[in-house]
Amino acid sequence: MKTSQCIRIASLLALSLPVIAQNAQPEQTSLPFGSAVVSEVKGEAVFTSPQGTPVVAQRGVTLVAESRIETTKGTVLLELQDGSQVLIKGHSNVLLKAPNQGKGYWLELFIGKIMAKVQKRLGGAPSFRMGTPSAVITVRGTRFSVEVNKKLKTFVDVYEGLVEVAGLLEGSRPVLIKPGFFTGVAPDRGADDPREMSPGEGTGREGGREGEGPGGRNQEDQQRNQSQPRTPTQNSEGKPD
Repeated sequence: MKTSQCIRIASLLALSLPVIAQNAQPEQTSLPFGSAVVSEVKGEAVFTSPQGTPVVAQRGVTLVAESRIETTKGTVLLELQDGSQVLIKGHSNVLLKAPNQGKGYWLELFIGKIMAKVQKRLGGAPSFRMGTPSAVITVRGTRFSVEVNKKLKTFVDVYEGLVEVAGLLEGSRPVLIKPGFFTGVAPDRGADDPREMSPGEGTGREGGREGEGPGGRNQEDQQRNQSQPRTPTQNSEGKPD
């Protein structure tokens, strides 16, 4: 009697073990190369498939390579296929890319601003590359932001790690940006020499989208104004300062 009970219990355990193992280690699904999962959508955004058809702009949607993301008064947080995160700010236009094709980009920013946290590349893993109308940005794991204004000038701010920025002008040399510094790249020009970010620059640049430089200030206008003689002003006694 005891023997038959032991056999019955052993048979039940043998049948239940595969189910337990399957529940303990759920099947993992990998994203298609160059795709991204939408982690968060705030405000207004439009997603378009590679075929030009609209995609529902909601959390949990998987966007494949060549999908376009356009934001107006909203933001979109993407989780890329390699685990990197990209926050697309308002008034931006972004195209997802497959890094194993074409120029090797993960994405392209045509206008607007993104903030990225890129997974570190180990060993011989290829670098993360992205493009804009005036620059190519290359990193191996870092936090940085990229902004393209209406004149298609690109600004890159670095918060962690190192970022290589190159202009699209043939023969122009790339510059290496370290944390706390930024560079600008105008169309058909090389990258500017790195400059240190002042307090309030970088992350506070959204309000300066119309300007040429960090914080929305037009650097060329500033330099031009500084080079012109200052008109004397009068103090309270009527004497020139």
